[in-house]
Amino acid sequence: MRIVCISDTHSLQHNMLHELPKGDVLIHAGDISNKGEERDVTEFIHWFQNIEGFDTKIFIAGNHDFCFERVNQPHHKGDYDWLNNLMAPENLSQSDVTYLEDDFITIESPEFSRPIKFYGSPWQPNFYDWAFNLPRMGDELKSKWDMIADDTDVLITHGPPNEIRDFVSNWRQGDMNVGCELLRYQLDKKIKPSLHVFGHIHGAYGAADIKDTLYVNASTCTEQYVPSNKPIIVDLTEIDGKIVATYVED
Repeated sequence: MRIVCISDTHSLQHNMLHELPKGDVLIHAGDISNKGEERDVTEFIHWFQNIEGFDTKIFIAGNHDFCFERVNQPHHKGDYDWLNNLMAPENLSQSDVTYLEDDFITIESPEFSRPIKFYGSPWQPNFYDWAFNLPRMGDELKSKWDMIADDTDVLITHGPPNEIRDFVSNWRQGDMNVGCELLRYQLDKKIKPSLHVFGHIHGAYGAADIKDTLYVNASTCTEQYVPSNKPIIVDLTEIDGKIVATYVED
């Protein structure tokens, strides 16, 4: 199973400097827009729906995609009816698109002896009080990661785990790792997916293979919001009953 990973396109999907390679599954790990406004989100959804050549296309929301968080908040009742219409399952499924928010899908393929489970979640520790932010090291954030099943094969989150493709160096934050400590703990002790795809920290784009998990920061945009990073390709295979993720050099 070939998986193509992108993230953080920030409404610049039509300006990506690299074409999407062919694959079986396309993953977008959030920040499809700049502020989650109707025009930007609608344009992204239509673009994503019309991408051809993939059996399954999965995306999650990120901290810039405010509408996906606000649509379920009582004080925004009615403000995002346009999103409900756009995201209707019958609308997305016709173009093989799945949106995941603290949920999973399984994909069956003759390559594998069992279905492959994909889980997606948009949450991250507080980051300038944007969307899907929760207090760092707090019980609410822990509860989100507790929802992830132990048998998850491919985990998709917007933010990275602590000290894995999460390093920032700028005038606002200095030099530091900003990934989630609670997510890292769950990955080390409980979940142990074959592949973990995320974005959020543009400057930490790339892949790292750690303890039988391939971690992919698939940010398409650079820190300067230029959509010039290549999509990252991963091959998922089964070896002696174990699901293995391999980074593919393009």
